[in-house]
Amino acid sequence: MSKPKQNTEKKASGFAKTTDFKWLGVGLVLFFLVGIVMPLPDSMLEKAKDIFGTDSNVDFALKAYHIKITIALLATCVVFFATEAIPMPAVALIIGLVQLFFGITAPKAIVGTYAHDAVWFIAGSLALGATLVKYGLDKRVGMLVINLAGTKTRMIVIGILLGTAIPTAFVGEHAVAAMYVPIAMALYTLTNKTTPAPKLGTLLMVTIAVGCMIGGPMSPTGGARNALMIGFLSNIGVDVSFGQWIAMGVFYTFVMSIVMSFLLPLLFKPEVDDLSGAVSDLKKDLDKHGPMTQKQWLVAFVMLMVVIGWIVDKSLTVQVLGFSLGLGGVAITGAVLYMILGLTSWQDYEEKVSWGVIILYAGCISLGSVFKATGASSWFADQIINLVAPLGLNSGVGLVVLVGVIGATLTNLMSAGATVAVIGPVVLDMAQSSGTNPILVGVGLAIATSMAYWLVIGTPASSIVYASGQLESKDFIRMASLGWPVAIMVLVVMVIFYWVGVLGIDPAGIGF
Repeated sequence: MSKPKQNTEKKASGFAKTTDFKWLGVGLVLFFLVGIVMPLPDSMLEKAKDIFGTDSNVDFALKAYHIKITIALLATCVVFFATEAIPMPAVALIIGLVQLFFGITAPKAIVGTYAHDAVWFIAGSLALGATLVKYGLDKRVGMLVINLAGTKTRMIVIGILLGTAIPTAFVGEHAVAAMYVPIAMALYTLTNKTTPAPKLGTLLMVTIAVGCMIGGPMSPTGGARNALMIGFLSNIGVDVSFGQWIAMGVFYTFVMSIVMSFLLPLLFKPEVDDLSGAVSDLKKDLDKHGPMTQKQWLVAFVMLMVVIGWIVDKSLTVQVLGFSLGLGGVAITGAVLYMILGLTSWQDYEEKVSWGVIILYAGCISLGSVFKATGASSWFADQIINLVAPLGLNSGVGLVVLVGVIGATLTNLMSAGATVAVIGPVVLDMAQSSGTNPILVGVGLAIATSMAYWLVIGTPASSIVYASGQLESKDFIRMASLGWPVAIMVLVVMVIFYWVGVLGIDPAGIGF
């Protein structure tokens, strides 16, 4: 079982892959055609004059050329992100190299385009998650869920949905999925000894994957895509606090948990309604772990302080210190505390933290920065708005819904983080130019990119549960055929009735 899991995860992450020269060639040819061969559109020259017109020393033709090169870079990144033609961290570094080689960003400034609080946040969150896994606190959460869920199959499904969704909002989904797969396998195996139950195994594994997908939107820590969007929003002067994001995202997570608790057992009807025997045997095995140790309590306490720090950063922290630490500052503080307290070492972080992920999302931040700085995002946004204007989707709630559908579609073709990186700056410029609240558009896009339901490689969680051997690719398609459109409908309802109606966020405003 370990071998297929390893292969599947490598395929999903791209970090262990080497160059696929066919798709590398496609990406390079596309860059050459768009960036070099294609004539410079008049609209790009007009956009350069519009953005940089106040400076008489500016070469508008050169600025327009930079817009064209940046659009070519975007097109190439789409190919590389979707096909994993080269290792993902290499794509992140190419983003900076293109800026250097074409004179878009000065050498002394290029590092600054990769630097952002969101990058610190991603690094700190990965380090925190690695420490939780090191001390087995992830397994403790799984044990608690099983104890609370009862023995009825439907209640266990609800328990797994909530038990995966809530931790995923604060810890990486790959860790949460890996934590629940052995528990689900044990429930299936123990039941299967007396009653053949293949559909039960499928149901439990799909439930884990879905729970991880619907949990991420609930908080800024629920995925790198959320951190990226917070970074993009801050670049245009819009700050989103931890509490504000939770207030917006909690609706989607809990409504989808309710919907999926009914939908999944209908799509994968289990052979048994009660798992009393399997649950009893599993509890006996889990009880062998004994009570929590002093170090485990200390790890949990530090993590709790970090979460509280995230929540109060824009309010209490600002009042006490006079400034905000940022989500990244709080996360790194927690990671450093673990080392100071002797709970972990730098070697642990070297081995357990995926530094490729950090480099990848730093590159995405750089892509967003150069898109904004050159005016490419504004030019691209204008083209899309002109295209959808006849449909009435160029502003307000209609634009938010359109962005959500685009994000929900693209995230099934490339990773959620890549989707936000590629179109995030564009849709935020669309929001600004159309007078639509950027928070609605930005957070809506981030939540929509969690809907990678269709393919095994859609998310790390999907790949992990697929490796259990209890699922086939068609099971994801079956789940997505109903789950994906339902998720989009929940997003639409959330935007119109909850965000605008209940929370009172003004579609034509600026912030929360």
